[in-house]
Parts: sequence; C-alpha cells; structure tokens
Amino acid sequence: MEKVSSSTAYGLLVVAILIWGFNFSLVKWVITRISPLAFNVLRFSIASGIILSILFIKEGWKPMPLSDFLKMVFLGVVGHAVYQVFFIKGLSLTTAGNSSLLIATAPIWTALLSASLKKEEVNLKAWTGIVLAFLGVFLVTLGSGDRLAFGGMKTIGDALTLAAAIALSAYTVLSRDLLDRYSPLRLTAITMAIGSALLWLYGYDKVFAQDWGLLPVTGWAVLGYSAFFAVVTGYLLWFTAVKSVGPTRAAIFNNMTPIVAFTVAFLLLGEPVSWLQIGGGVTVIAGISLTVRS
Repeated sequence: MEKVSSSTAYGLLVVAILIWGFNFSLVKWVITRISPLAFNVLRFSIASGIILSILFIKEGWKPMPLSDFLKMVFLGVVGHAVYQVFFIKGLSLTTAGNSSLLIATAPIWTALLSASLKKEEVNLKAWTGIVLAFLGVFLVTLGSGDRLAFGGMKTIGDALTLAAAIALSAYTVLSRDLLDRYSPLRLTAITMAIGSALLWLYGYDKVFAQDWGLLPVTGWAVLGYSAFFAVVTGYLLWFTAVKSVGPTRAAIFNNMTPIVAFTVAFLLLGEPVSWLQIGGGVTVIAGISLTVRS
C-alpha cells in the first residue's frame, strides 16, 4: 500500500481521535455495569474476527519471513495485551486524573524511542510542541475535577499506567519498519489477533463469570461500536497515518482524546466544562500544531 499524503494522514488522525474520544464516554458508561476486563476481552475478540475477515477478503494469506512474524508477535504482546492489561489494572489502583495524565506521556516516550532508535529526527520545535500538548492535558485534567493524588497503593497503579503508556509508544515506534513492507491492515490484523488471544488467557474467567444479561441493548450497541469503529477502524486509520508522517507526529494527536471526550460528555451526558478545560484544549491544539510543523 502506498503512503498517503501528509495532509490526508493528519485528517485520518483527527478522525481516529474523534472516534476514540466518542468511544471513551460510551465505554465509561458501559463499564459501570459490567467488568471492564470482560468487556475489553470480548470487544477485542469481536474486532479481531472482523479485521481478520477483512484481511483475508482483501489481501488473502501471504507468507512472511519468520523474523517479521516474530516482530508482529512482539508487537501484539506489547501493543495490545500488555497495554490493555496494564491500563485496566492501573486505572483500578489509581485515580482517573492520574491515569489520564500518565497516559498523556505516550507522545513523550514515542519521541524518546524514535530518537534513540534513530527511527526519525525529533527537533527542538517538535519537543516544544510535545511538552505544550502535555501541559494542555494537565490543564484539562485539573479542570475536569478528576483528582490527582500520589503515594500509597496509587504508586503501583501509576507505575502500571506509565508502563501502559510506554507499551503504546513502543507499539507505534516499532511498527514503522514493518509498515514499509506490510499494509496497515495486515499489521493491525495479525498483531490484534495475537493480543486478543493473550487477553483471553488473562481474562477468560471474567468473561465467563460476567452476567451478560445485565448489559442492556444500548450496551451491546456500544460494544459493537467500540469493536468495529474504535478498535478496527481506529487502528487502521492510525497505522495508515504512522506510515506516512512517522510515530512522533502521529502520537501527539493522542493528546486530543481528552478534549474530544469532555466535549462529547458535555453534549451527550450534560457534564459541565470548565474554563480550565477549554484553556487546556487550546494549549493541546497549539502543541499539536507546533509538532506537525516541525
């Protein structure tokens, strides 16, 4: 698959972030009714079935060198299984504010990994934009009323959430070389299938223990939306963009997710929006703009 233009790639990233931000509010509602881990295992299983079907229909089966397959196995472990498990477990042991802020460090880790592994050059202008966007997320978190607290059991939760952010960054950076040889569809399908299998090994007991009758029809609709749009479509758009603009410039768009999330929460759930959140949102956008132009 040929690379798309930079402007198209940035458009795809915006669409992906809109999907993920909308998904955040919907999933937040669903997991108050059922086990977060059971929900995640099921949605990734559904997503894997969908994307593997699309892969075989569009591209068919193509053999690949063992070395590339092992790299995809590693990416599946890190980018799906480790990230999801650490994020869910970390969130259960810390505050929502801490979690939001620590996940927002992902662009920083992405830039550090990209630079240290010589995957791409990260200049001063890009670093300034990355720091500015992180500051924006900090303001959004403060303005949302989500408590920031450190120490005690929260330290373990914070460490797991930080590890999740690093895992997400490693997944994005290390995929770059494989995207030179394989389509975003093939990379996403194979890594997701591997990650989903590991998620089943970790959380199968939660899936079978869950009373799925507690999930209303709207909850099943959210599950379908989350599997098809947030996971399948979102990841395909993401890696199509990464292939064109690189990991660092793509990763910075992750910090738009809280902005979309609080906007959707305001429009659909009636949650209040503070001036601090608005100021943080403007700061995030300024940081993204600076990084993109670097």
